[in-house]
Amino acid sequence: MPHAATPDPVPHAATPDPVPHAATPGPVPHTATPGPVPHAATPDIAPLLALAEDARQAGRPLEAAAGLRALAALVPGDPGIRAALARALFQAGLWNEAWAAYEVRFDLLPSAFPRVTRLGPDGPMPLPPWRGQGSPAAVLVMGEQGLGDTIQFARYLPLLAARGLRVHAVLDARLHALLAPVTGGIDLRPSSAPGSVPGVRAWLPLMDLPRALGLAPQHYQGRIPYLAAERERVARLRGRIGTGGLRVGIVWQGNPAAPVDANRSVPLAAFAPLAAVPGVQLFALQKGPGEEQQAAFPLDRLGPELDGGGDWFLDTAAAIEALDLVVTVDTAVLHLAGALGRPALMLMHGRHADWRWLHAQDVPIWYPSVRLVRCPDASADWRGAVARAAFLVRTGNLPPAA
Repeated sequence: MPHAATPDPVPHAATPDPVPHAATPGPVPHTATPGPVPHAATPDIAPLLALAEDARQAGRPLEAAAGLRALAALVPGDPGIRAALARALFQAGLWNEAWAAYEVRFDLLPSAFPRVTRLGPDGPMPLPPWRGQGSPAAVLVMGEQGLGDTIQFARYLPLLAARGLRVHAVLDARLHALLAPVTGGIDLRPSSAPGSVPGVRAWLPLMDLPRALGLAPQHYQGRIPYLAAERERVARLRGRIGTGGLRVGIVWQGNPAAPVDANRSVPLAAFAPLAAVPGVQLFALQKGPGEEQQAAFPLDRLGPELDGGGDWFLDTAAAIEALDLVVTVDTAVLHLAGALGRPALMLMHGRHADWRWLHAQDVPIWYPSVRLVRCPDASADWRGAVARAAFLVRTGNLPPAA
């Protein structure tokens, strides 16, 4: 999504930037050589990447990172090596180096990279991202990737404003109402609309905020809860959900278009062990894809009643407040429960996890009210993961509200 940041208003667009990143006044001549120039053979790095990945998944991320650094020196710029290095660094808790390596996401998902331009002598030209240097008067923050990413990283917007900077944030309009507790005093703009932001000379992607702010890992969590449900909605959903038994909200399907979805979404049928726990009442918080799945166990479906308008997650937030527990795969609802400080169990693939959870065995650094529940034996046995969650419910070994 190109955005223009200039001393004077310049148009920015929410469609791919038609202006090339580099332009030359004319053809660039190629130098001819008397004969063919030998090229070094491209090394086959797949076996070495596999060895590093095996080391990381075996709980040796430092060993994996050391090998990947050496491999990156041999094959500079390779996105597969950089992505593997970022995972190893996040798992090892080497956050500063990990954030830098994580910039590879824009090479792997170029459509997710926000484009910000300013007016140059020959027209719009790219403006490099701000890394936290200096004290700009105004900063433009560009949302990126999914709704859950926005919910997770929006907590840092007030820290930016607290430094005396004028903050403009371009975020998905569906989340504007939900994010009101952390966007007070911030110029909030929809990511779907073209426009311009005058007077801005610094910008950064939303997920770069911890790095740009220079936060230490112990400060990643920040104040919890940082979002809140509306009282009237909570009262309405409490009346709808009732007070009997242990009330558990479940989500089983993420966005099927997301690259990570193959290793995170589960069949609804996998929740049968949780439904079998005496006293448990299950409520579906699922919206969109996945709602069509049928359950062979009692399930109260709240989906059709939730968030029917343009403001997303307001009813879902109220329902989470009215429930005792949320059990979900890695979706925006998990981030919402964590941001509200509500108890949640997140079901995880036993081998393939998103970068943000790799550092933790049970309690992620982001949300104190969330516990990670993995599939057994490094597998995709989702029913086994739900059985583990059901055991935690049976034994009362649940995370407290924050």
